[in-house]
Amino acid sequence: MSDEKNDIAAHVRALAAFLVANDLQQICIEREAETFEVARAPVQKESPVRAQPTPAPRARVEQIASDRVGIFHFSRTTPYVGDVLDGDRELGYVEQLGIRNPIRSRGAGRIVAVLQADGDLVDYGRPLFEVERS
Repeated sequence: MSDEKNDIAAHVRALAAFLVANDLQQICIEREAETFEVARAPVQKESPVRAQPTPAPRARVEQIASDRVGIFHFSRTTPYVGDVLDGDRELGYVEQLGIRNPIRSRGAGRIVAVLQADGDLVDYGRPLFEVERS
């Protein structure tokens, strides 16, 4: 009887391997008056693990606003979107009663937006530039 159990166990292992190899959930064998069915529980396929890049620290974007009412002008080296600022740099100035009041970058960063044009009238608190700080 133990040989018969070993034979059955070997056949079941072979059927289980067949199920896995062919990605089947169940198999049914019918012969004469016998029916034999082997099934496996559904296996959730895992997606291949992909190394997710570590997100870079989010840079914060600061607005540089006018601290005066007057006429805005760019400095001699006109700042453009994408310019990298190594440190504190004069980006422009607000002319008020003939006096030039500098607008400075207040540190390193990258210009992501120029919000005013040369010669625009600006109010106190009007955003002039957006600078990305890292």
